[in-house]
Amino acid sequence: MLKQHIMRYMTKAISSDTVLSTKRLYHEGKRSITSKEHTLEVFVCITDPYSYLLLQVIPEIQQRYGLQVRLYTVRDKQTDMFPDLAKWQQNSLIDCARLAKLYALSFPELDNFAGKNDNALDAYWAAMLHVEKCALSVTDMLAIFAQYWQNVPSELVAQKTAETELMPLASCKMLIQNQEYQVKQGHYLPATIKYAGEWYWAIDRLDHLESRLNLLLASSAGGQVKYDRQTKHLLTHPATPETAAHPVTLYFSARSPYSYLGLELAVKLCNHYGCPLIVKPVLPMMMRGMNVPQTKKMYIFHDTKREAKKHGIDYGFVADPLGKAVENCYALFALAKSQGKEISYLLEFARAVNSQGLLADNENGMQIIVQRSGLNWHEAKRELNNPVQPWRQEVEDNMNELNNLGLWGVPCFHYQDTVTWGQDRLWVIEQAILSKKKA
Repeated sequence: MLKQHIMRYMTKAISSDTVLSTKRLYHEGKRSITSKEHTLEVFVCITDPYSYLLLQVIPEIQQRYGLQVRLYTVRDKQTDMFPDLAKWQQNSLIDCARLAKLYALSFPELDNFAGKNDNALDAYWAAMLHVEKCALSVTDMLAIFAQYWQNVPSELVAQKTAETELMPLASCKMLIQNQEYQVKQGHYLPATIKYAGEWYWAIDRLDHLESRLNLLLASSAGGQVKYDRQTKHLLTHPATPETAAHPVTLYFSARSPYSYLGLELAVKLCNHYGCPLIVKPVLPMMMRGMNVPQTKKMYIFHDTKREAKKHGIDYGFVADPLGKAVENCYALFALAKSQGKEISYLLEFARAVNSQGLLADNENGMQIIVQRSGLNWHEAKRELNNPVQPWRQEVEDNMNELNNLGLWGVPCFHYQDTVTWGQDRLWVIEQAILSKKKA
């Protein structure tokens, strides 16, 4: 219990704007003292579609802000970071096709794309490492990716193919060193940028990098943020009676901070367009026997903070609900649903444990949440003490549904024939709603 009390105040402290500002001042002071240039460290993997999209926009960022870029080739996905790597990879292709269309970037037609086996990749790794070692430009690296993804011939790949069929030991060692360096610095995904102590994943987080650089550097862009199309026009389209015809389904975990953001944003989306919102709870990964490494937890925590701030959502005073608190939450979901109060109930629970530091693993905490939701505490208390726990079968069924949709984690959204993963993919659902309206 003491640890829980300490941890929630620690999360409040380390997620504060004061701590963030202090960290940034430290890194900028260190850079100034050593007379180093502003440098983006960019980690890319040839088989990762997000890396391909990121490389296409890096030159524009680099030129706009006058930055240096240090490229790192990384090879292996860290499998312990992915609960279902095969589903993640399958979804990433669909997701990147959508992103490419949104930003008018190059990407293959998925029906015509086929990856390459491991042996065929050696020439690509060798070419990438050559670019990295010789400090060649991002454009040179992009040419290698263009051959892999869209069969645009690359002289460097052809040269490395002709040189050898097996990758030299030194190159293998360099790949391992890059991977180890990334892990040591605190991340686990390719298509990531590290700048002065903070990480930015793919195109999705470039708006945070742009905002930071706009404050730090005198830019000819005049404070422009270009890579915010996912959220810039969200909920700006008019609603009509046609948009209310179909529900949006959200697969939700009471422990997931991204689910918390997803719920808040989905409520706004559905209110705007008049769509019913159906929430289907699932167990957190760690309550399904999966491990979430500390590196991943810390990145998600800090990333949730900045995403929450962007949307005007409170986050940071976290009382981790893992275990009993999650069970308490789900035990009362059917009761709240029977009274048409399930959305308000989940909102109150999610806000309590993510932004108010309220411990929900005991009756005192749950009573506060229940009463805020407009539920009767005496009825709720009976459900909390129900030894049958009927909610367990429901969350298992919801997880099976999610797997059948080809996805593995939360938050996920389902609207008619459109399925997408991530709280930052509500623009995909909005586009589907608008396209159905036009049809």
